[in-house]
Amino acid sequence: MKKNILIACAAIAAVILLVVIISISSKKTPLVWYVDEGLEKKWEQVIADSPLASSGGVVHVWDQLEVPRDSGILISFKPWETDEIVKVFHRLSWELEYEGAHVIAVDPWMIFNKHTNPGLTLERINTNASNAAGKGSILIPGRDINSVRAWTSRFIQDEPGKFPEGAVWKEWESKLFDSGVFTSNMRGYDWYAVFFRLMGNEQTWLYAPVSAIRGHRDPRKSILEASPFPERGGNENTLLARILWALPIKSNKKSSQKLIEDALSWLKLPETQTKIADTFDMLPADPYGSPYDPMSLTAHRLWLTTPWIYSIYD
Repeated sequence: MKKNILIACAAIAAVILLVVIISISSKKTPLVWYVDEGLEKKWEQVIADSPLASSGGVVHVWDQLEVPRDSGILISFKPWETDEIVKVFHRLSWELEYEGAHVIAVDPWMIFNKHTNPGLTLERINTNASNAAGKGSILIPGRDINSVRAWTSRFIQDEPGKFPEGAVWKEWESKLFDSGVFTSNMRGYDWYAVFFRLMGNEQTWLYAPVSAIRGHRDPRKSILEASPFPERGGNENTLLARILWALPIKSNKKSSQKLIEDALSWLKLPETQTKIADTFDMLPADPYGSPYDPMSLTAHRLWLTTPWIYSIYD
């Protein structure tokens, strides 16, 4: 009797152990998403309803010091280590890939003005402030270093896709507000002050990223239109854009590699990129993605047709 009880207990223990082993072995390895600091909440929104949600995806904040060693996908605005002030990409909207990273969303800088006003011309940018009376105001949030560098890049660009290095950037950042291009006192403006004037009755132009306009919660912004920045050689040459990249971190494990490949395929879908763009107030990189509004449509078309794309890094 005692022997039968021991045999039965051993059999039950074996069954339990087998169930545990099968459960552990059948559990899917979670896909790890490494994201820039500040992007974790939005990225969790993006992947919440994805077909990959069943894999138990995990979002980790990336310290931006070195590329993660463990397998996964890095979501970042700057996935490489570089000391460059500006990084140039040729035919990026055709390739949608650079040094192993894939473009999933873009945030182009455009000229915005009320549709009842004329567009910004190259002549107006070159007009001296003393002769600019009655010709409208060019706005800039001078307290925002990204806006200062955006304008600086336009003035110091040698030719499409070619920028100087070194002190010339700092020199132009210092003299930018003395160039006569901007309305006086713009050095102390923030984005709130700029938008207040942009939506007012005067004739104004603003050079800004699409995300800034999409994120501006003013129903009157529907009167705005977007256009390319005037170029010396034509509007089709270069486009400044902030780019959201997906960099796969490869693994030797077949199961992990398959998960990464499936995730990349999902990220490249126009529907996925449209969702990403709407979450981040940007534009889908894919040509078949759906821009949010007419202004976004104009920027999306420019992104798809501009041979030289460049980004400015901190």
